[in-house]
Amino acid sequence: MARRQGRRLTALLILLATAACSPAVGEPEPVTSSATTTTITAASTTTTSILTTTSSPVVSTSIDGPVEVDAQVSVPSGDGPFPAVVLVHGGGWVTGSPDLLRPLADYLVERGHLTVNTRYALADFEDAAFPKAVDDVACAVRFAATHPNSDGTVAVIGHSAGAHIGALVALTGDQYAANCPHPGSGVPDRFVGLAGPYDVSRLGIAIVAFFGARPEQSPEVWEAGNPQLLTDENPNLDSLIIYGDEDGLVDVGFAIDFFEALSLSGSLSLLELVEGAGHNDIHDPDLVGDLIVTWLER
Repeated sequence: MARRQGRRLTALLILLATAACSPAVGEPEPVTSSATTTTITAASTTTTSILTTTSSPVVSTSIDGPVEVDAQVSVPSGDGPFPAVVLVHGGGWVTGSPDLLRPLADYLVERGHLTVNTRYALADFEDAAFPKAVDDVACAVRFAATHPNSDGTVAVIGHSAGAHIGALVALTGDQYAANCPHPGSGVPDRFVGLAGPYDVSRLGIAIVAFFGARPEQSPEVWEAGNPQLLTDENPNLDSLIIYGDEDGLVDVGFAIDFFEALSLSGSLSLLELVEGAGHNDIHDPDLVGDLIVTWLER
């Protein structure tokens, strides 16, 4: 176990080093007049630690085992049914847990959304996470849609690596989770991407552990795991792509390019800039909570 954790830590450090040393990778083109972009100014770039776990008196939370779904499941108080949200944490594909998005999950539950804050398979240098991680999130979508307190609608919200995985599920989730015990397609109704690195062809060594091979070794695997190439697969998707202009880890060009590809596919997509927000600020409910809830409830 210690050896595996060490490998995951090494992979994460590679990801951080790659991003820090390559700020020009995926440098964005100017947003054209066809892009629908709203600028949100952050009141402060100081945010609560992403490891903070909060609680709420209106939240009923449980950790369901593998028979159901490996997730923190929270149901609002009051009479349902409720719209469901599946949250997919970040962590560079090699680390992280649902606790990273717990504050955002609690915020959503307080506003009447059933949340499934899910785990998924993590990668190391001996065990690739693709497609297992996508299977896990697609199964969580099915679970959320069929939960007895759900109204059957599901939105996926992913941060960083979780936004990449969430985007794959939003576009092609019906191709995954063949062994999931819950019925359904695995494709959500809506997708919210927070600081996602969507075009994996620009990530290099940072995502090799996720695929278990370099792109020249398994080009078909890298293509199947690249949301940037898959936007035509679900033209009915409704998406909100959010990024911060002070991300410092994931270049803003990923968000802009993915938004433009989604728009060209004919799907309904909205691009939102949060000024002054860094990479881990972008899932702070104080900064994006109202934006996300307003979009979900519009």
